[in-house]
Amino acid sequence: MNQRYHSVDALRGLIMIFMAIDHASAFIARQHASEFWAGAMSAYSSAFPFLTRLITHLCAPGFFFLMGAGIYWFAASRRAAGWTESQIARRTALRGLAIFLTGQLLETPIMYLQSVMKPAAVSLNRITAPPPIDGSELYWGLITLAGLGMVMMVCALLLRLPRWAWIVTAALCVFATNTLLPASGKIGPLWQAVLLTPGLTQHVIVIYPVIPWLAAAAAGMVFGYWWRTNPDGDRRIWIIGLTVLAIGIALRAAGGWGNIRPPRDAGWIEFLNNVKYPPSLVFLCLSIGVDLLLLQLLRHTKASSPLITFGQTPLFFYIAHFYLLAAFGLTVFKEAGSLEMAYVMWAVVLVLLYPVCRWYQQFKLTKPAESLWRLF
Repeated sequence: MNQRYHSVDALRGLIMIFMAIDHASAFIARQHASEFWAGAMSAYSSAFPFLTRLITHLCAPGFFFLMGAGIYWFAASRRAAGWTESQIARRTALRGLAIFLTGQLLETPIMYLQSVMKPAAVSLNRITAPPPIDGSELYWGLITLAGLGMVMMVCALLLRLPRWAWIVTAALCVFATNTLLPASGKIGPLWQAVLLTPGLTQHVIVIYPVIPWLAAAAAGMVFGYWWRTNPDGDRRIWIIGLTVLAIGIALRAAGGWGNIRPPRDAGWIEFLNNVKYPPSLVFLCLSIGVDLLLLQLLRHTKASSPLITFGQTPLFFYIAHFYLLAAFGLTVFKEAGSLEMAYVMWAVVLVLLYPVCRWYQQFKLTKPAESLWRLF
């Protein structure tokens, strides 16, 4: 593998590690923040729980952005190997469908275990509006993997379009997300939730709708093309990351369009507490800007690094860490633990998962590039 792409795997691995912090908080401390466009928007009384949540905001935008870049790199490598455009698009769509189905079979059921666990006696954060899931009705979930899978299937279609269309797609998705959300705050029918407005509707909870997160994936495709065709472009990633980060800060300071919901006070926590569901333009800029800076900081990561191992087994890690945390939550922590204990169990889970992920990393290398085992 090209040395410059080690940083991509390392960043993906770091994102997986950050993500596990959030889920350890949910399963061990029984706390999970919400940043919905309408409804639940967490407010914090101290910095520790907020910073715990803030660092995990790098994850979802990073997932979708790197997925988009990876889709382009996959397509470019297969073209070089003689694949037709139809073969590339079909393979990409199949991978998206496999991710979607994995989410329905393995991710959504495990998330329900969290709802049967005894909640914390004292909340680590204050919710200013009722959460979208109040336990009053049965529902099914279209969660993280569903969003990734659906967006990947759309990206399979984008591969057939010229590169300028990727830029237009990203821009239109950002515009729609920050402009077309219903002023009433109503989620609408299921098709609307799947496309734009996350929340609970028709007994389905949608967390990652297609249009908002397609913006990050399409931007990732553009970045993937630019980086692959500019061998000397590594140094410019600093500039791109800082520019994107500055745009996010400027939009938050200005208020209005791009924020979805304004800060509720003048404190630094509210300044950084932005809407994630769906991601406001401010949220995307702040997160992807930092992700790009981390990509540069990780450019000298060695192939033997645990970050590379986790980054090359992302779906395997994702499913396995959920089941480990759920097992600990149901057996060892029948009462909610502290946030500090959640960090302890986060570290325990990482230690337990590393040798397993290392084994799976080596197992994948024995499979041909076309094997679905390569997906996990």
